[in-house]
Amino acid sequence: MDNTLRDRLRRLGVKQGREGIVPLKPRAARSAFNIESLVPGREVFTNGGAYFVAETTYPLTHQHGERALTDVLRCDPRIAARLSHADSLAEADLSGLAFFDIETTGLAGGTGTLAFLIGIGTVESDQFVLRQFFMRSPAEEASLLHGVAESLQDRVGLVTYNGRGFDVPIVQTRFTMARRRFDLTSYPNLDLLPAARRLWRGRYENCSLGTLESAVLGLHRTEADVPGYLIPQLYVDYLRTGDAREMQRVIYHNAEDILSMVTLAAHILETFGDPVGETRSGVDCLRLAMWHDDNGDAEEAEAAYRAALARTRSVPADQKPTLYERYAAFLKRADRRAEAAPLWQKWAALAEDNPTPCIELAKYYEWDARDIAQAKEWAGRALICVTHWPKGWQRDEAWNEIEHRLERLGRK
Repeated sequence: MDNTLRDRLRRLGVKQGREGIVPLKPRAARSAFNIESLVPGREVFTNGGAYFVAETTYPLTHQHGERALTDVLRCDPRIAARLSHADSLAEADLSGLAFFDIETTGLAGGTGTLAFLIGIGTVESDQFVLRQFFMRSPAEEASLLHGVAESLQDRVGLVTYNGRGFDVPIVQTRFTMARRRFDLTSYPNLDLLPAARRLWRGRYENCSLGTLESAVLGLHRTEADVPGYLIPQLYVDYLRTGDAREMQRVIYHNAEDILSMVTLAAHILETFGDPVGETRSGVDCLRLAMWHDDNGDAEEAEAAYRAALARTRSVPADQKPTLYERYAAFLKRADRRAEAAPLWQKWAALAEDNPTPCIELAKYYEWDARDIAQAKEWAGRALICVTHWPKGWQRDEAWNEIEHRLERLGRK
């Protein structure tokens, strides 16, 4: 390069070679509080690099809350197959499941979200082994994913909590970004969240795993835990400083999540497997009846509806209208309206501003019982229900429809 061109480039601020480059600061992970010194585990080396894994072993008799880990192995795999919509689990040995949970750099997902901690719990040689794959820096992602894939080999399926919508898509995206052929989505996934919502939505503040730990499992975490929403920022701070003391709390949080998934899975599988058992409350029976009803299992649904009716003392007041409404609709579909009539009456007594049960009774007495006086009585009650509604097109439409019914009944 001639001197004239070199001078022109220098005036423009262009520098050659290493001239002017500021040396990088020492790697933050060299902190005295690094993960290796704080968490029992080991460094694993692969062809693509290294990663850190914490490994904890529990006896299957280990109590987590009011249950032992081994309880899940006594459950019926056919129920797991139905809840996961995976026929392959029906004949599977549940000891072959992998309990799967991750911690990430963001709660919204997306291609920029890293799964920096992936926990996998498996039953091995009469023990429960929890492996937690920790990413000390983003450069370790490919090697960490290699370890995760190896750990999931030969597993019959996954157990997750909101794993269909969060954990599995995020980790699958990371495999894709790392150009590694591993199909995590091909594993049958017993996602416990939909089943938990079936049983407990509206009964507790929410259906988060933490809420169900205390309400269902009789478990309360120690002060070592950390709220999930803080975890992404704590990991960013760790990458900046190398201080892993808060990562101890994140690893504890992840371990508790996985252990809770084991015992919650046992509770859910037992409950769905025996919907009319003596230990089931009336509201449990109702929720299970609705599940069977929605799945077209008429015999099981009716048994659970009957059990709920027999245990109405343990059905909360705000759930009783649902019990009467759903069971009456079930009987109506079976062309058993005479049996549904008492349920519509009970529903009407609890729903002063809902004309639906009154209209159903008006139809029943007009077309089935052939009692026009009773039909007119119930149609009139339906009209009274509508008077409680605020003025508007919905009120006018319902009013006109009921009046039309009353006029027709009057002509009869």
